[in-house]
Amino acid sequence: MLRAVPLCLLLLVLLALPSRPALARERCSTPPGVHTLAFSKAKYPHVRAHFRAALRRGWPRTLVLNRPGADARRDRLLDHRDTRDTRDGYDRDEYPPAVGRGRWRADVRYVPSSENRSHGATMGNALRGLCDGTRFRYVFR
Repeated sequence: MLRAVPLCLLLLVLLALPSRPALARERCSTPPGVHTLAFSKAKYPHVRAHFRAALRRGWPRTLVLNRPGADARRDRLLDHRDTRDTRDGYDRDEYPPAVGRGRWRADVRYVPSSENRSHGATMGNALRGLCDGTRFRYVFR
């Protein structure tokens, strides 16, 4: 015969379980110094040109991994752009990327969609396993 578990006991058990962010912290690492994300300058010429122009305009070279709130920062940045300002075959590239900045502002430039999406996937893979707070920077080779 099954016995009903009191709700308060169930809540205590659930509260004792580690949260998803806590589990993620256990599986991540923070390398010493600044972690380098290497990208191909031949594969990502437009992203590289945007990155270099953003640096010339004063945006930082060294970034800090900050995943919480990245979607909201990206949405707020793009909400300040005219939605009719889209171009077929192009995406709006951001530097610093939303996961590498603490505020919503960033430099935005149009780059070919395939290049921007490939670069984003490559960056996401390179950042996988790193803890929030990790310092990183782009290097194009």
